[in-house]
Amino acid sequence: MKYLIKLHEYRCIKRKMSSFKIHLWENTMFVNSGPKSDGTGLQFNISLMLSIKPPSKPRKINMCRKPQDTIDMFLERIKLKLSSDYVLKTQNIGKTEIELQKDGIRVCDDATLSDIFENNNSTTCLLIRDMYINVVYNAPILNNIKLNKPSYEKLMLYPYGFDNGFNVSSTHINYLWYRITPKKQEIEVGCQMAYTPTAEDIDCCLKLVCKPYNEKGSPGPTAEILSSKVLKNTIDIYPHENRLKERDYNQSIRVISYNILAGGYTKTKEAELDMYPYCSKEVLASGYRNPLVLKELIAYKADIICLQEVESSFFNSELQPLLKLYMNMNGVFLRKNNHRREGLSCFYSIDKFTLLNQFDIKLNDLTTVESYCGSIVNDIIDDEFWKIGLKKTTVFQVLVLELKCDTKHLLLICNTHLISDPEGDSTRLMQSLIELTIINQIKKKLDIDYPERNKSIIFCGDFNSTPESGVYDLATNLLLPEKHRNDNLLNNLKNVLDFKLESAYGIDVEYSNYTQSFFGLLDYIYFTNQHLEVIQTLPMPPHDVVTKHVGLPSLLFPSDHLALIADLKLK
Repeated sequence: MKYLIKLHEYRCIKRKMSSFKIHLWENTMFVNSGPKSDGTGLQFNISLMLSIKPPSKPRKINMCRKPQDTIDMFLERIKLKLSSDYVLKTQNIGKTEIELQKDGIRVCDDATLSDIFENNNSTTCLLIRDMYINVVYNAPILNNIKLNKPSYEKLMLYPYGFDNGFNVSSTHINYLWYRITPKKQEIEVGCQMAYTPTAEDIDCCLKLVCKPYNEKGSPGPTAEILSSKVLKNTIDIYPHENRLKERDYNQSIRVISYNILAGGYTKTKEAELDMYPYCSKEVLASGYRNPLVLKELIAYKADIICLQEVESSFFNSELQPLLKLYMNMNGVFLRKNNHRREGLSCFYSIDKFTLLNQFDIKLNDLTTVESYCGSIVNDIIDDEFWKIGLKKTTVFQVLVLELKCDTKHLLLICNTHLISDPEGDSTRLMQSLIELTIINQIKKKLDIDYPERNKSIIFCGDFNSTPESGVYDLATNLLLPEKHRNDNLLNNLKNVLDFKLESAYGIDVEYSNYTQSFFGLLDYIYFTNQHLEVIQTLPMPPHDVVTKHVGLPSLLFPSDHLALIADLKLK
């Protein structure tokens, strides 16, 4: 990666795209290699800015070219693009008036773009008549980043959409936030990726200026984006703020399990008419719910976060960078399948834990499941009743974490989201048995690899199972429901389990999911109590607050589920 220009020698050219502007460098051609939009191979993404003499304005050209294109084809394409310019249209560019030079020597026409652009350790420039255009390789380029709309007082505002650019990471950008007053004055108000608007920002727009750098510290063009006017927030205190409790950070492990409601499930007719008819489109929109989810997660100050119904875009663009920024957490994501954009994610404190291993398991991947459960998987598949559990797109995460303050102790952090079929109690029972068996096998392997270390299991998730449905008794007492108690297949799975789990909240909680049509306890934080015990659980919100707007989600709550938060400690 080589930069051939000095920023102070060039004035900026602005390109406007909605509220987004990029300050491109004059007489510069940016060349970035990247995958095609269809994923079938690589291409060169080329942006060229020319400062043409009046009466023409500076001209920007965008192209995507194949690596095997010849230089002759490339130059002809540029000539074609320029032919629409008024000045150049009346003065045809001759073949000898445009060329690509490398170290001052003209590149031959039959060379390929791959020959020139992939070996970029030399000085390259494009010459068009008397104009010299410097070529910059693999610069960090921001491309149409966005801010949530509308903007609300007290709710975090941050950019997303970095994946639209080239060689850009949200962690390698200098950020500056400005409040634009009614008199068009710009007052600096923040210098981090995210900014939480205050009362002073109400009815003002905010401007974010981003200066990207690559991993070597070389800069790219500055970009800026303008927010919508900040709206007054009518909520003085969100319910999660009343749930907060102090804890001894060094002596406790705070764990969250939370189904945050994937945005895709709020945009269907079923959601609008049957599931959440009491909830306005503005409140259901990701622009309102996502910042509220982040506000809530950051407020809890957890060490381990297990989330369900996480959309991949939300994980990559918002959760991952912002939880790293504010809580120094790393996250891992597991998508359900190629047809669903949502899945599971686990976050853990970098200060407290070292990630030793992770297991991403899809229950319909029979080869993987058989490697943990053995040949009994074939018996399940042959059984018309039970095989449904291995046909669903259920996924399952297991992380092996080492405590930095006590390296003799390992934690198995498990995260799941069982199927939501109202008639699927038996299927969920089978799925939970399979997952418990997998945990058991991973723990046995750890006993062999780390014989001197204690191992504890923390099993979080949306089990879609009320306490009386069978899964709770299986997890806590290794008991099968009476109607399945003599089922040989289930017993063969159950009998290999050598641990029982305890529920951090017990079953005294009336519900963790509350909508107009259903409420019940579906979410759990299970753990093995040999080496762990509960210090405290954070109280659930009062019922009158949950039902203030009929059900969940609402103006007060971003999801149709409530977060479970437990503080555990080593015995």
